[in-house]
Amino acid sequence: MAIDNMTEERSSHTTTLLNSGKVLATAGYGYTGFLDSSEIFDPSTRQWTPAGKLSSPRSSHTATMLQSGKVLITGGERQGS
Repeated sequence: MAIDNMTEERSSHTTTLLNSGKVLATAGYGYTGFLDSSEIFDPSTRQWTPAGKLSSPRSSHTATMLQSGKVLITGGERQGS
């Protein structure tokens, strides 16, 4: 069974396993430069869907799952840094 491609190709991003069993891929670097987008992979459907955006594009950052179920994104590189 095939897995769909991400909605946006990216490198130097983070992936975080969510409490739901889905996987959050956040920011990174794409064809157009640093990304502020994120997307969620659902293993039951094998599909990626767009999710929210960060306040500023970045790559090489960290992503930490908090007890609340939220994901904390910090650090990394940004355009012009």
